[in-house]
Amino acid sequence: MAVCFDMDGVIVDSEPIHYEADRRAMASYGVDFTFEEKKARFIGGTVRGTMFQLSETHGLPDPEAVLQERQNHFAELAATDLELRGGARDLLARLSERSIPCALVTSGDRWYIDNVFERFGLASFFAGVITVEDVTAHKPSPEPYLAGARSLGIAPELCLAVEDSAAGVASAKGAGMYCIAAPSEMTLEADLSAADLRVESLNEIDSARLDRLFGAA
Repeated sequence: MAVCFDMDGVIVDSEPIHYEADRRAMASYGVDFTFEEKKARFIGGTVRGTMFQLSETHGLPDPEAVLQERQNHFAELAATDLELRGGARDLLARLSERSIPCALVTSGDRWYIDNVFERFGLASFFAGVITVEDVTAHKPSPEPYLAGARSLGIAPELCLAVEDSAAGVASAKGAGMYCIAAPSEMTLEADLSAADLRVESLNEIDSARLDRLFGAA
């Protein structure tokens, strides 16, 4: 058995920072990008996909320049405002104590994941890491979670996924995994009904629940 984690909104409380970086980039081109539009259209997707879609919608001529400006805003915000989601480190530690291998399956870029791992000391918790650069199809495609299972050498049906977005849940379920939805602030109202279990906090995935999911240690 193994666990595959999403990053944004699950391990780190980053969705508000992602939105603010998007908003600032769009504002520099005179576009009002709202919180409601972010929640409705872009949670669980890639940063590049978001910026290119917005550039096309609003007729911006150079989406690569928009993307770079957005990434600069994000790096600046993340350096000061990024925090772990409550309960994330404790859950990772409980899984480590049980020798349950974990993989990170994210739509984020490798440089961002490396930065998060270094800042919060998380690298030792993850035996596999799948980023946006490692797959050709992104969530809700099952490819990212299938790649996550391969990185651990474990069949997908023996993996549990922890997700916060509808796209992520669809990706995990499409890969054949048991999926726990742990919605973030951005996804509280999202339809996560395809998940096998919903929790409001990672603290709910405590030792007793792990016993039920994986058997007593």
